[in-house]
Amino acid sequence: MAKKNQKAVWGYFPTKKSNVPTKAQKAAITAKFAPLVQRLNDELPPLEEPQVRNQCIRVFTKWWRNFFYVMQEYKCPPEGYTAPGFEIGVSRMEFHAENSFDIAYFRHTGQWWVIAEGLTLEECLESVEKDPWFQVF
Repeated sequence: MAKKNQKAVWGYFPTKKSNVPTKAQKAAITAKFAPLVQRLNDELPPLEEPQVRNQCIRVFTKWWRNFFYVMQEYKCPPEGYTAPGFEIGVSRMEFHAENSFDIAYFRHTGQWWVIAEGLTLEECLESVEKDPWFQVF
């Protein structure tokens, strides 16, 4: 009796497994970025009077699942806008292990684009501080 030819079945199999950091790891990572965020906030120019364009008023960090974000908050001029302000990302670091991150920047298309994988926390901090992909305006 002849065997039947089995057809190949295609499916999605994730290649990377992301781990969720503990509260202690989140606090340590946030504390490591605190001096950079403080320095960026100190370097922001004062608000223009009268305000005629969107202007960055604050840089901050936040966590969402296993992603660590460095964000900017903008204030809109009082006339002609429906919202008083908005937030936009500067960088996103995806936590994989104790000292392993993928770092991405926010593109003009509204998507995050990974530019480096497997970086340490110190390398991520240096990238956000010095690379032109991660500019605070």
